[in-house]
Amino acid sequence: MRHSSSTPGNSDQGWGWQQPAQGSAALALFIDDLHRVLQAHTARRLAGASPLSVAQDQVDALLARYVEMRKAPEIFEGQSVTLKEGTDRDGVSHTVPIFSPHLKQALVAMLGQPGKQAQ
Repeated sequence: MRHSSSTPGNSDQGWGWQQPAQGSAALALFIDDLHRVLQAHTARRLAGASPLSVAQDQVDALLARYVEMRKAPEIFEGQSVTLKEGTDRDGVSHTVPIFSPHLKQALVAMLGQPGKQAQ
């Protein structure tokens, strides 16, 4: 596992997996952490050098950290997030996370509960 300023291994960064959250609150923190990894990847890519494989390794490590910390085993265990790169019709490149079916279902369920406090 590589550790840089954007990997979940750095304890001084205040990552979501370091928070005492469970269930849908842990999922919300995971999404925030994922967004952070993707932002760092985009910044490095714009600077000229960041293969998708580096970002994928970081996302895999992030997901493994959530499993290891037992944040929400029913949500994270056995799941995956695969990064894909594509270009939109305006020629803008995007990195998109593709969630495994169960993880996607948990995310949709969490997002479909407006006004409900994450637990």
